[in-house]
Amino acid sequence: MRYVYFTKTLQKLSITQLIEFCKETGIGGVDFAVRPGFPVTPDNAKKTLPEAAKAFRAAKLEIGLVSTPTSLTDPDSAAAKAIFEACQAAEIPAVKIGYFGYKPPYEERLKEARKHLAGFAALAAKTKVKACYHTHSGSTMGNNAAGLRAMLADLDPHHVGVFLDTGHVAINGGPVRMEADMIRAWLSLVAIKDMAWTKRGASWAVDVVPVGDGIVRWAEVGKALADCKFKGTVSIHGEYDAKDLDDRKRLAKAELVALQKYLG
Repeated sequence: MRYVYFTKTLQKLSITQLIEFCKETGIGGVDFAVRPGFPVTPDNAKKTLPEAAKAFRAAKLEIGLVSTPTSLTDPDSAAAKAIFEACQAAEIPAVKIGYFGYKPPYEERLKEARKHLAGFAALAAKTKVKACYHTHSGSTMGNNAAGLRAMLADLDPHHVGVFLDTGHVAINGGPVRMEADMIRAWLSLVAIKDMAWTKRGASWAVDVVPVGDGIVRWAEVGKALADCKFKGTVSIHGEYDAKDLDDRKRLAKAELVALQKYLG
């Protein structure tokens, strides 16, 4: 496995500081957020993303993928083209695109999502950068493997892939080995989250917690990835609170150790 760290929680760090974070935690690179307010944005990506990738490679680290704004769903948009072309120039192999929202009727949303995914497949074929869709629980299309398989049917897995999220499928999917098996042809990236249900007043909410503190069955995740012969990029999302940067580094190190135990 190749482990990277999602930079969503490291927004204030410079490229140099991100490299230091990886070296101090032993993580091999980053899942690089290219979003407004981050060191690299959709507006400046063509220039600054190749520069960032060069700096990571010089440090013997990688940018394993780019995560775009969650609203990036139009493959014909200027932002989509800019990011994919920047990734091509930077030799970054994959892009996490945005989410297609759900509202009735389902068949219309499915038709729209498939049309947009076909457009991303064409953009991916042109740039040689794979477009990946993330399984996110809640009111989004493709929020589990069954729903995402319907969206991906007949699309070339060389160009469009699945970013399978351990936490979100634990909340919103079936057994993880079944989830992975359903989309194994497209399985390209794995997102690491653990989840815990929390009672808040009269309702329940879901919190992201460090690996091992929630409901994800990590031994089963390991078996699921072994079943699929997956040895690709694993993104540690770290979307929980930390006291400060030192505490986040401590938690990242602990998660890496746990993941290497269960996933290899």
